[in-house]
Amino acid sequence: MPIRFLLAALASLMVFLSALRPAEAAEFSIDGVRLTMSGTIYGRHEFETLSKLIRENPAVKIVVMKNFYGGRAGTAGFFNFTKFIRDNKLATEVDGACVSACAIAFMGGVQRSVSPKADPKKSFVAFHGLYIRGGKLVEEYEPTYVAALQRYSGGRMPAAVAKRAYTMPKNGFLAFFDGRKAGGEISVILCEDARKFSSGGCKGITDVDAHKVGVYTN
Repeated sequence: MPIRFLLAALASLMVFLSALRPAEAAEFSIDGVRLTMSGTIYGRHEFETLSKLIRENPAVKIVVMKNFYGGRAGTAGFFNFTKFIRDNKLATEVDGACVSACAIAFMGGVQRSVSPKADPKKSFVAFHGLYIRGGKLVEEYEPTYVAALQRYSGGRMPAAVAKRAYTMPKNGFLAFFDGRKAGGEISVILCEDARKFSSGGCKGITDVDAHKVGVYTN
């Protein structure tokens, strides 16, 4: 991957993080076969909205995650979205950022890709673990998280990669870009602290490919 792509990718991550508005509720819109989700998820209400929209709009085949911060439903709550998307045989696409629990929901897609209208150099799926108040990682949830990522990736994600995703610091992410569409060799960026990307907080990972580990399928 050219260094300018890596820097652009990191810059887009930082711009998104600096612009987050966790208080903003999730927004849903439908355009033909695509239902777009953005904003923040707080729990049962948003899940019921999504499921209702899918039931009432049978033409929808794709759920687009657009500049979508996970929210406060907790990782466990987001598996409701993941399972619902998979059970309904829907595809998922990313447009911009899909961070934290959004990444879990994204994995529910039977096909997973960057949206055709999105910029692949600024679109990514970023994982980290479940944290509670005080910044404590919920360590006992790790086996469930790892098993789910392996299952929803069709067995393609190694346990070591899933564990690394879960144990990222609260301000860090393991971010997956579609390197094939973006024209780069590196498709995974590890950020121990995304706020310090310019001083070594992030680096490209050369031995993990976003397609080979099943984050993207096409």
